[in-house]
Amino acid sequence: MAEARPRWLQAVYFVAGIAAMAALGWVAMRVWPREALPDGWMRIAPPHDVMALAEIDGEIWSGGRDGLVVIDRETGQLTREIKGDVPFEYVTDIVVSARDGAIWISHMRGLSRYDGGAWQTLTTADGLTGGRAMALVEAPDGDLWVGTEQGVTRLWDGAAQRFTKADGLMTEGCAHLFLDSHDRLWCGNGRSTEAGASVLEDEVWGPMPDFARLGHPMLNAVLETGDGTLWFGTGFSAEGALSIIDDGMWRTLTKDDGLAGAKVQSLFQDDAGVIWASSEYNGTTRMAADSWQIITPEEGLAGWEVMAALQDSRGNLWLGTELGLTRLSHAAWLALGD
Repeated sequence: MAEARPRWLQAVYFVAGIAAMAALGWVAMRVWPREALPDGWMRIAPPHDVMALAEIDGEIWSGGRDGLVVIDRETGQLTREIKGDVPFEYVTDIVVSARDGAIWISHMRGLSRYDGGAWQTLTTADGLTGGRAMALVEAPDGDLWVGTEQGVTRLWDGAAQRFTKADGLMTEGCAHLFLDSHDRLWCGNGRSTEAGASVLEDEVWGPMPDFARLGHPMLNAVLETGDGTLWFGTGFSAEGALSIIDDGMWRTLTKDDGLAGAKVQSLFQDDAGVIWASSEYNGTTRMAADSWQIITPEEGLAGWEVMAALQDSRGNLWLGTELGLTRLSHAAWLALGD
């Protein structure tokens, strides 16, 4: 009888098998023949794992796990990689300052600013709360708010102010920031299993009002439409929902109501007023007033998770996924409603 393998060796074989299967799946996703894309659709990869998008001087800046690149808005060709004073990895947000035109990016090593001449990276030594920088939002007064794995930082005129749980935040990390029309700043964790949602109102952090009415206790995204309706994307793993406050009335939508997936990872509203509610594993839901559509790689989406969305100045729609970008021309995304 053959001698049984030691448990540690069995574990090594098991992990190696899982890794081999994952690698095979990764290759298959890229070489397996796909149906031709509809007119006006384009898949762009690299870049891969797109978490942040911005249009700057007529070019598309795309950030993600592998860094920061620039893409030609018309052709979809990658034109250059942006190099900073530190390596840019896991770029999660891009903001162009309305006050002075500076470019800010949040990433694994901190917060970096480009003034048109050089990059400068800020870290905890410059006043940031600790961990990766994950979210950015600029207030009308020019203050820049930064969400990190250990809290929130406000930057203004060279000064920094830190906020953590000790200051009223409900979660240690802040992976999503959103400033609404009432100057309330919303903070959702979204990158760990810690539940909670925070709101800064009148300079005071506190728990989200009616937090228990969210469809799931993990807040991933916030969106406000022109009529003041607030949309909250929530969930973790295979659970979650889309919760909505409309004129003080709550309602919650789930996969049973037609969402692509249970967890709502990101939210976006296009120029036609259509809401895009994207799941982590199941594609995105295009929520027009008269009809909903679920869009996945089978319909032309580059990947299964839309983490960033942008409508450029020419009306093209850009959707960033874990497997690259999908670009829809202005005519193509309008045709989705036909």
